[in-house]
Amino acid sequence: MGVPGFRLFLGVLLVMSTVLPVAAEGPALCGGKPEAVRIAEVPEGASLKLADGRVIRLVSVIGPLPIDGDENAVTRAKETLAEVAGGKEATLFVSSDEKDRYGRISVRAVLVGGKTWLEAEMVLRGIVRVLPSANDKCVKALLQFETKARNAKAGLWKEAKFEVFDAESIAALLAAEGRFVVVEGMIRRVGEQRGRVYLDFGRRFTEDFTVVVPDSIRKSLTAQGSDPKSWRGKRVRVRGILFSWGGPAIEVNLTQAIELLD
Repeated sequence: MGVPGFRLFLGVLLVMSTVLPVAAEGPALCGGKPEAVRIAEVPEGASLKLADGRVIRLVSVIGPLPIDGDENAVTRAKETLAEVAGGKEATLFVSSDEKDRYGRISVRAVLVGGKTWLEAEMVLRGIVRVLPSANDKCVKALLQFETKARNAKAGLWKEAKFEVFDAESIAALLAAEGRFVVVEGMIRRVGEQRGRVYLDFGRRFTEDFTVVVPDSIRKSLTAQGSDPKSWRGKRVRVRGILFSWGGPAIEVNLTQAIELLD
């Protein structure tokens, strides 16, 4: 192992030794009804099949998907999740008994073997990224693990396809349309129309990157201490599905989807 690789290895070890001892406390932040289960199989990087036949999805993380165009990343996520959780006893914290269109039950947190917060472990390894969900405390805790993984260039974070996109890299953003991405940049212009605030990251709002903030989310962010209408000149990090709105855009549907960096 060369010197750069050795330093990265030490960095990952330091992150893991610093964070993992408290990982088991995380599920308590996520809420939900605890239920003891046994994990039988791992269908993909963010789902688990239980011994009783039910399939659950982890609602606060997202693994690589076929649309990302990286079959190796999809396989690695599945294999890593199977390594950590396959065949083990676990406690689920069920957020809803309703099933999604694939028949999966939504679970906010999984505690494996009584000591490992599964989502945090996967985020820390850089195998999955944090997906905004309804529980603010749960997502904020996972974002701390993601920051450490990103700083250590762990897993997906060392690959160009999954790294944080620059809001000014329009060609790269357009090529990623339809994918879940994380984008950072400085807001150049703020507009408001029809119950939405538009955060523009360039002067040509019909071509450059834009974040769409519905009025309900704006009110929630304002209640937390900062009105997006005042964010001109601020740097933010936003995550979500890219769509085309003249230029590339992300609509924020949960407050955790956008972080004010300044």
